Amino acid sequence: MPDDSQPPPPFGTDAAQALATIAPVARQSVVDAVADRLRGEILAGRLRPGSRLPSERELSLALGVNRLTLRASLARLEALGLITTRHGAGTVVASWRERAGLEMLGTLVRGLKLADPAWHEIVRGALELRRILAIEAVGLAAERHTEEDLLGISKCAQVLNEHVDDPIAFARADLAFMRAVCKAARNVGLELFLNTFARWPDEHPQLVCLLYDDCARAAPLYPTIMEIIRSRDGESARSLARAALIEKDAAWSQRHPAPAPVRAPESSGAGLASASARAAGGGDEADAV
Repeated sequence: MPDDSQPPPPFGTDAAQALATIAPVARQSVVDAVADRLRGEILAGRLRPGSRLPSERELSLALGVNRLTLRASLARLEALGLITTRHGAGTVVASWRERAGLEMLGTLVRGLKLADPAWHEIVRGALELRRILAIEAVGLAAERHTEEDLLGISKCAQVLNEHVDDPIAFARADLAFMRAVCKAARNVGLELFLNTFARWPDEHPQLVCLLYDDCARAAPLYPTIMEIIRSRDGESARSLARAALIEKDAAWSQRHPAPAPVRAPESSGAGLASASARAAGGGDEADAV
């Protein structure tokens, strides 16, 4: 509750705070919604790499937004490496596989739906990437750790057991555990690699809850990893870690099987994709700025 005993702030300050906190929220949500819609069209392949987007006028009408909102959304997509703007050629869909970095991985997943086979393909790739990181980190940690490292890893493992009922908290504890392992591996590159996933609990909480959907069953794996590292046998550590993580990821995939691809009817090509095709054919002139 507000403290009525304190004098109210000057009117100007209060009004400025309202403008700073309330006004941008609604506008930002529209920009996000437009960016998400276009990102979904691109990731689903309905807007193909190399194709030119429709004009600003046509896009803004199709999406029901003004041009300023559209431009802000397009700028966001360009920063993600999904589109490029070429002078005299308009806005062109880029090949995100060639332009985007690892930080794009979570955004790619968020732009798709669980029922989309592409979602499962990207998540499978993320799990495989995480395995690569974990296996090598465990192997190097086994070869290079100190007793102090083992103490830090052990403390992180204890925290994991306290959060088996909270997927987000468990995910953060898991990432802290892996960071301790990466530090024991004496490899800064692995720590930076880990940062690809470290922001997911905050930026993609729904995805994290889905990935960490069986924390109670996963928790016993961490003491096993501790013992693997303690062995100081790098190659055995890699082999054992690989087997344990493959089994863990396979169990997750069984709980969340990918749907069979469904061919969309011809009529679904209408809308943004067909407008993009007309734009690529030169049927519409680019909007004047």
